Amino acid sequence: MKRVALSIVALLGMLVLGAQTIEEGIKFAYYGRLKSANEVFEKIAKEKPSDAQAQYWHGQIHIEKRELDVARSIYTLALQSTNNAPLVLVGMGHVEMLEGKAQEARTRFEAAIAATTTKKGGDPIILRAVGRANADGGSAFGDPMYGIEKLNQAAKLQPTNAEIPLNIGFCQLKRGPEYGGEAKKAFERCVEIDPNYARAYYRVGKIFESQKNPDLYLDFYTKAIEKDPAFAPAYLALYNHYSNRDVNKAKEYLDKFIANSDKEIETDYFYADYLFRSGKYGESIKKGEEIVASLNNNETFPKIHKLFAYNYDRLGDSLRSMKEMSMYMEKERQEKIEGDDYAMMASLFAKIPGNEVKADENFEKAVASDSSVKGKIAFAEQAANMYAKVGKYPGQFKWLSKKAALKTNLGEADYYYWCDAGIKAAEYGKTEEIAKNYISAFPDKPQGYVFRTRAAILSDKDTTVGTAIEAVDQQTAFLMGDTVKNKGRILQNHGYKVYYYGKIKNYEKALQSCNDILAVDPNNAYATSVIAEIQRLMKATQKTPVAPSGGKPSGTAPAAPVKAGTQRLKP
Repeated sequence: MKRVALSIVALLGMLVLGAQTIEEGIKFAYYGRLKSANEVFEKIAKEKPSDAQAQYWHGQIHIEKRELDVARSIYTLALQSTNNAPLVLVGMGHVEMLEGKAQEARTRFEAAIAATTTKKGGDPIILRAVGRANADGGSAFGDPMYGIEKLNQAAKLQPTNAEIPLNIGFCQLKRGPEYGGEAKKAFERCVEIDPNYARAYYRVGKIFESQKNPDLYLDFYTKAIEKDPAFAPAYLALYNHYSNRDVNKAKEYLDKFIANSDKEIETDYFYADYLFRSGKYGESIKKGEEIVASLNNNETFPKIHKLFAYNYDRLGDSLRSMKEMSMYMEKERQEKIEGDDYAMMASLFAKIPGNEVKADENFEKAVASDSSVKGKIAFAEQAANMYAKVGKYPGQFKWLSKKAALKTNLGEADYYYWCDAGIKAAEYGKTEEIAKNYISAFPDKPQGYVFRTRAAILSDKDTTVGTAIEAVDQQTAFLMGDTVKNKGRILQNHGYKVYYYGKIKNYEKALQSCNDILAVDPNNAYATSVIAEIQRLMKATQKTPVAPSGGKPSGTAPAAPVKAGTQRLKP
């Protein structure tokens, strides 16, 4: 979900009598202190029902919290008390847009714009509000190009308003990940207007975080705090980064986030999350239970179930963890469910026999939910590791194959684990093809040859087809670079060929392979004994054929078959 811009300086042009209090509410919203902001706007709206600005912002706070029913109620009453004020019309259109009522929302927006066209170039307050609405929500809601159009009109009227390019940036992000560069340009324009505009630095950081680039996103989050030490969202972003890396450093940022935030369920939740990260699972569960006990009758807080799920998983209670995670996925708003949530569900399904299909489905959702290739690769690798951990190698091989399809340049480790999984999953034909690419990419490394040979030999189950000979010869040629170091493996390869050729009764090639053994190990007793055995068999099978009348023998009878299981002809 793209959060709308609620800035300090954005709406100074909207402020009228009693504006200082409205400005205070806007400041609270900018800093993410929605509880305080709501108290301010609720108070003004109650005292002045006809104040369209207070009514608009009161509804906006509930939209930000995704309490759409509450926002709709506020705007329904406000349309009456303000005599259909254009700004309230936009607010109602914002609600309808997020409810999926696109046509109704557009009608509201156009009506508000039409009612204020008497002003030269339009009313920037209304144009900004329309742009803000279309910048909000996921890609399925609103029209980002329409929002950009109205915001550009507003920018001509208020070129020094930093909120405008911020919401243009959100609209660009709604168009798709390929427009991240355009969004970044819009956020940078905010900083040109106001060098201390912390929210712009924070939003650029979010772009780099979606690209899994910690060096850059940490830099921008830090800049946001440097520009405005009271900007709590940046502290939370830094806490989230360090929570899995350095729990002590994470605690420092969490303390600063709490100090600059309203005291509410969210702050308690993040403290419970910190307890989990610290390995204090029992204490984290207890804190979570306190949060649940503090909720009002109709109040919900879905992500507390996710916290419980992670704690119970660490405590080894997979069934309880599954129950809690399922409750979270059921109750949470769709746009707030992240790739990590699907991956968690997948890992839990994988632990319960018979749920492999559900596990795969959730990993597929995790990959699909991430807009960056790096993120998709990370989820595919996570899936592969999970399957390897539980010994389900076909699953590991499948996801390593998906990872390879996403990754531009495969490293040696990528090939190694992919081939290893293929062997364990009995995907011998596919593994041999992968090993060929391994050899092509890393011709000086031995493992590609090892995997190709193993896969090829295992493919020829009864050693009668001969499809492994090419792979064996390729590996042997590589090993001949150091006959001292590789002597044992070279002898095994030639021995395999002796066994194969003996089994198909190609004694000439069997003898040739024995001579190859003697070339490396002149005193090899196995090769010497096999040569003697082959010569004995060939001699014993020589028969004088019946010659045609008046003619010479036409040839010798076929040699008797060599017993494949005899010790002397088996490598």
